[in-house]
Amino acid sequence: IQQRQFNKASNSTYCIFMVNKPYAITCSVVAFYIPFLLMALAYHRIYESRGNHQEHQANLQEPRGNVQEPRQHGPDQHSSHRMRTETKAAKTLCIIMGCFCLCWAPFFVTNIVDPFVNYSVPSKLWTAFLWLGYINSGLNPFLYAFLNKAFRRAFLIILCCGAERHRRPSMLGPPGPCSTTTINGSTHVLR
Repeated sequence: IQQRQFNKASNSTYCIFMVNKPYAITCSVVAFYIPFLLMALAYHRIYESRGNHQEHQANLQEPRGNVQEPRQHGPDQHSSHRMRTETKAAKTLCIIMGCFCLCWAPFFVTNIVDPFVNYSVPSKLWTAFLWLGYINSGLNPFLYAFLNKAFRRAFLIILCCGAERHRRPSMLGPPGPCSTTTINGSTHVLR
């Protein structure tokens, strides 16, 4: 600690935060590894149930003795639309989780490793890994905007101060002083 604190390159106001091994492990497990494991299990269950749903749909579409022409606007079309929507939602969640893990994993791996290597991880590497984690928070709005049409529309309305070109046409006519938008079935008032 004294070597770091009284380094010629540092100033006297530099605050050093060093943790012992049990604290580093406990903190990292509670803050990152357990949530990561729970998210991975949840996404695995989502993909597993999606696969079972696809098998079920394939079994329903198999001909049973006589050949029938597929219906154009029946339940099969509804289920395929639902499946596409579920697939897109699962991909969106997977991309968001992947970015979260890629951004925070270096910090939390280093947080556990550093006490075991006698605190020899360079401070610049610590800072880089910490800022990579912080970048994840700034990245999320752009990921949601890129991957979700409803979020993108609401994001554009907010950023463009309610510009008309980003709104859906309304059956009620032009908006008054306050405008509303519908996102995933709920109405929001924009001022």
